Amino acid sequence: MTLSLRTQKISPPGTSKMRTIANELKAQGVQVINFAAGELDIDTFESVKDGARKAIESGKNTYTPTLGLPELRAQVSTMVSRRTHVDFTPNEVGLTAGAKQALFNAAMVLLNPGDEVIIPAPYWVTFPTQVELAEGRPVFTDTRTHGYQLLASVVARMITPKTKALIINSPNNPTGAIYAADEMTGIADLAIQHDFWIIFDECYASLTRAGHQHVHILAVEPRLKERTVLINSFSKSHALTGWRLGYVAAPVAVIKAMENLQGHTTSNPSSIAQYAISHALEHDNSTSITRVNQLLDDRLQQALTIVGDIPNVKVASAQGAFYLFLDISSHLGKRFGNGIVADVDQFCELALREAQIALVSGAAFGDLSSVRISYAIRTEDVTEGLLRLRELIKRLR
Repeated sequence: MTLSLRTQKISPPGTSKMRTIANELKAQGVQVINFAAGELDIDTFESVKDGARKAIESGKNTYTPTLGLPELRAQVSTMVSRRTHVDFTPNEVGLTAGAKQALFNAAMVLLNPGDEVIIPAPYWVTFPTQVELAEGRPVFTDTRTHGYQLLASVVARMITPKTKALIINSPNNPTGAIYAADEMTGIADLAIQHDFWIIFDECYASLTRAGHQHVHILAVEPRLKERTVLINSFSKSHALTGWRLGYVAAPVAVIKAMENLQGHTTSNPSSIAQYAISHALEHDNSTSITRVNQLLDDRLQQALTIVGDIPNVKVASAQGAFYLFLDISSHLGKRFGNGIVADVDQFCELALREAQIALVSGAAFGDLSSVRISYAIRTEDVTEGLLRLRELIKRLR
């Protein structure tokens, strides 16, 4: 019995692989510091839990419409309109089982076989695989030489007659970069001129570091609305990764196609999660996310102090999200004991074995020179883990 050719395009995400290994070692009693986590280390906001309890107690346990509760779609459309300064109606919004499903829906309803999708690298691990599953072709453009910024001039050189879409992820995972407003304006002009879609993933929009502000492409160019698919999630903004609730905002024809697709895959996302978020959007005064950002700002400054003392390691400008992306290329090829650390994958294995810290290899993000570290873990673990990393690197020869 052979499996489909489609499955040969799918490998485990590097992020979840390291997270799984770290959790397995912890279960065995090994004191691992898990820098691989892609989620906040705080509990789900009380306003969300209050909404969930009320939903359960009142028996809200049945199917909802495929793309979510009408009242929640209306709330999200209002929220998106406020953030982008562009009017969205409830019919232009859909709820999904996390942002990952929204992105998959987008790939499936937009792409035909052979369509090219420009993906800035480093990229979130799932982008290329979803494009390939939709029989599209990922085309990568390297942002490292421009300070991890996406430049309109570089995008312009990547466009071909087969270009169907550009995926923008800002604030970026894994680098933490927030793409500049003037570059978003230039990219919007290119999309209009060359007639391609913008898939705008802003899952970390509410998590920006002090002194930096998230820039939405529709806010700088409202004319782009008819060719933009906006993707977001409540996972990061409300600390509920396990609840699996994301959303998409796009032209009505795209939303309708996604509704048909989702009706044959998962149907509606969790009813309890929907009622919980609806309650939170009505009652939350945003102080919770403000406190989260203050905590992350403090952890980032502490982390940068230690990283600054690690020799020959460069760090991407951490403007948003909660990641440090460290370029360790100058240490690859060095010796540790009797062996050679040939690549970033081997470095991550060494860090786990010798220092009991779980990192994510940059290879998962299309970067063979770097590792990703999440500082959304306990403050004392951020300090201890980075001190272990510093000492490990100093032992390389």
